Amino acid sequence: MKCEICGNDATTICPRCYRYICENCLDPTTDYCIDCSSFKRAQEEDYIRFVESLRRKIEFVERSMERCFECPLLKDEIMRSMRILKELEVTAKSVGFENLYDKILSIKDRVRNIGINYLVKFKMKTLKNK
Repeated sequence: MKCEICGNDATTICPRCYRYICENCLDPTTDYCIDCSSFKRAQEEDYIRFVESLRRKIEFVERSMERCFECPLLKDEIMRSMRILKELEVTAKSVGFENLYDKILSIKDRVRNIGINYLVKFKMKTLKNK
């Protein structure tokens, strides 16, 4: 078989697109062909931009916790952020997105602590009103 990218003798198959590829067209970091590897990097960069956006939202939630405590959107944003980070962490581990995984770890504890603080304040307010 010939490499479907450059025409040299193929030595393997890309696990993403299933094309026959040679060693020159294999990215050893990802074990994908060079075309799929660039897609994978772009996908990780998209996820990282999303996590950065999430980090900015969480910073806003932290600053607004006292002022906006009664707003149901606050709780929803906290819980949504926790869920999304957990899902992205699983994705980052399974696909091998190391940079994404590091970004997630850098804010995961912060989001969890905000969630715990919110739930404690909510429970204390509920007990006060009884």
